[in-house]
Amino acid sequence: MASKSFEIVILCGAISPEREVSIRSGRNVAELLSRHYPVRLIELNEDKLPPGLDPETSLIFPLVHGDFGEDGRLQRLLDARGFTYVGSGTESMELTIDKSRAKKRVQNCSVPVLAEIAFPGDKRVDFTFAAACKRLRSSKLFLKPRDKGSSIGCHRICDEESWARYVLPIGTGQWLLEPLCAGRDLTIGMLQGEPLAIVEIVPVHEFFDYESKYTPNGARHICPAPLDDVLTRTITNHAREIFHICHCRDWCRIDFLLDDTGKIYFLEVNTVPGFTKGSLYPESALGAVIGLDEVLCKIVAPALHRLIAK
Repeated sequence: MASKSFEIVILCGAISPEREVSIRSGRNVAELLSRHYPVRLIELNEDKLPPGLDPETSLIFPLVHGDFGEDGRLQRLLDARGFTYVGSGTESMELTIDKSRAKKRVQNCSVPVLAEIAFPGDKRVDFTFAAACKRLRSSKLFLKPRDKGSSIGCHRICDEESWARYVLPIGTGQWLLEPLCAGRDLTIGMLQGEPLAIVEIVPVHEFFDYESKYTPNGARHICPAPLDDVLTRTITNHAREIFHICHCRDWCRIDFLLDDTGKIYFLEVNTVPGFTKGSLYPESALGAVIGLDEVLCKIVAPALHRLIAK
């Protein structure tokens, strides 16, 4: 494709609670892409760029999930060194890793979002469970980190006991409380700004937690999700709008909640989705009748054009 020689360098691992999943994603993508392009897989053991890469011939495919890979730090290092890379840029990463900021941005394009209480974990919580419920107009709440992925640290807060167990002793980080809404978990892969198939996630546990995501039989995935044409069209239109308003690039996955009244809420953008053999983005692609080799070639194609144009 390119007149000059190049290789696709897949970066995975680094220091994060999602390290092992990142490595699995990287190995899977390397195996698939190596059928079409020269590929080198590098498993990072620290949050740094590896030595020996050439910005003129190395196309970087970041597959570092969570910290470092999705908060903009890796992309900022790549930008500073003049590398071309797959996926969203620094500013988009910094926006979307922060669920509260992303919700505010999305709300500007009239996509519904859940109400929230944002608070720092390193300060004493100065409101009660009852006050939080009143403010969020819900008798049950959902606690999540404001800037982490993979449902790490998420908990249902249904009473004073769970409030005392999970909220009061947090001690660090940035957190969100949202109403706990009954409904259906939906996600959709995005490819160059266009939606793939919608996947419905039916967890075995109370919600789609880390264990449900990354252990066999932790959740059932239904793809395409059983939705009527109106809901399907609404979600795909929302996804297109979110992709563009958050300045995403090449690919991502967007999560929604469909509540029991039929209202759709935006939850978050995953700028570096998992690509293991049980991950949701590959299922979204397969549901859209796109093979995994083909979808990966389409993910990297715009970045290859950017490399060639340098």
